[in-house]
Amino acid sequence: MKTTGANDTLGSISPASIPDRSITYAIDVAKSLYRLMMRRVKRTADVVDSEYNLQNWQKMLASKSWLRAANLTDFLAPAVSTERLRKVDNKILRIDQQRYYRYRIAALGDLILRHAGNARQIVELGCGYGYNLFSLHLNRPDLTLKGFDIAPNGIAAGREIAGHFALLDKISLDRIDLTDANDPNFSAIAGAVVFTFFCIEQIPYDVHKVVENIIAAKPKRVINIEPTTELLDLTHPRDLVSLVYIRSVDYQTQLFTTLDELERQGRIRIIARERMPFAPNINNDGFLYCWEPI
Repeated sequence: MKTTGANDTLGSISPASIPDRSITYAIDVAKSLYRLMMRRVKRTADVVDSEYNLQNWQKMLASKSWLRAANLTDFLAPAVSTERLRKVDNKILRIDQQRYYRYRIAALGDLILRHAGNARQIVELGCGYGYNLFSLHLNRPDLTLKGFDIAPNGIAAGREIAGHFALLDKISLDRIDLTDANDPNFSAIAGAVVFTFFCIEQIPYDVHKVVENIIAAKPKRVINIEPTTELLDLTHPRDLVSLVYIRSVDYQTQLFTTLDELERQGRIRIIARERMPFAPNINNDGFLYCWEPI
């Protein structure tokens, strides 16, 4: 069974007006410039642990919001009416959170499954509490899904969510340190279709090491969906917004040039390159590379 198509969840929404976009872009650039000048971030392991494990995932684990949701879809796309500019089907729309995330559930399924071939099992590296895995389950409940992350609170929350929705036989979460070549859980990706989603952005100083560790683990196929400055078109205003934002939060900027170089060396084969058609905000688009080790 597959969920409703991504565009079918939206109805009719007009693109955001030029003044609306211009004002939003200007505000976002101002915030990014403030970060660069006043409190420049260096994205070390301690910073990432503080932002995610000790803040986002700890708060989620404490709140147990899944217990108040009628079903898995309502948990993933709660009834929040706050509107903002978001990228939807390659258009910039002003859309509320619930409609966007209902669209995203289907859009992510369309994207991953299009590149996963006939895989019966899919593994996510850097899964957090498993939002993407739960979304994929709604698209393809027949799949077995595994997630790995370094954050204990994220893993614990994901396991509780899977248990609450009776999905422990379909979705599992465990720990991995992608920067440690000797981590025993790298063995779980041998021969598997693997994806990352805004994960490698968090380890800008270990990109080469992580790519080498993934290649050494011998996955069948890898789908990297990550933001970057490498592929931005700086003749477009929104890409300039993204450039300043990514620099201000110190996200990675090397992944895709690294993969291109590995292809030139004959070590991997890149199957697809594309820009993501959706994003929850206007400053951090993802790009997709799908590749296989040779």
